[in-house]
Amino acid sequence: MKLGNPIRVADGVSQVRAIGARITVLTAGNEAMLVDAGMRGSYGPIVSGLDALGFSLDSINTLVISHRHPDHSGGVGELIAGRSIVVMAHTLEAGILAGRERHPSPFHNKLVAKVTEPVLARVNGNPIDIDVELRDGDVIPFPFPVHVVHLPGHTAGSIALFLPDQKLVIVGDALQHKLGRELSPPASSVTDNLEQAVDSLHKLLDLNFDAICFSHFPPMRSRASEALRKMLRQQAT
Repeated sequence: MKLGNPIRVADGVSQVRAIGARITVLTAGNEAMLVDAGMRGSYGPIVSGLDALGFSLDSINTLVISHRHPDHSGGVGELIAGRSIVVMAHTLEAGILAGRERHPSPFHNKLVAKVTEPVLARVNGNPIDIDVELRDGDVIPFPFPVHVVHLPGHTAGSIALFLPDQKLVIVGDALQHKLGRELSPPASSVTDNLEQAVDSLHKLLDLNFDAICFSHFPPMRSRASEALRKMLRQQAT
């Protein structure tokens, strides 16, 4: 998947590859919503992807941040500058993203965190105002339902978005799906609490979905719920 080259996942759901992550674009009529914004510097690929989909940044009403890591939130400032885009994130991370609280390193190895500190200071992006602080169970206004599912563990405020009409879940970094392999939990080296992250995934089993959009892997378009059940059974043994 090339930078800025969109792929269709389902009706009203596409993904665009930005710097560091895939951006999910929800579209309905003339309205569009972005889920995540890639790293700082992702403006160009995202604009190119939107253009290929027949949209512009002026079409974006809402930008939802799945979690605080810079490959998801670092590009937000560039996208919203001078625009009336409503920015949403979970309430537990709103203070970090707005600069009111310290922005923790995503790395839990102390040496790696220290070495990468200067780089992270550049890629984290500038503080951004969070217009809407999300909580578990919220429904985001859009022409089709977009439900917020709080999945703490990867970070405290990690969320997924459930689209019941499309039978699809956008999971951010809550799951991995490496090419040719089964589903797996988030990467332990950048996950705050791996046990909690795995436990949170059980909440998804209550949802009726067939497909999953990931931030760093191609989408799983069918039988995703079955794959998740299998993974969680294996984690329990």
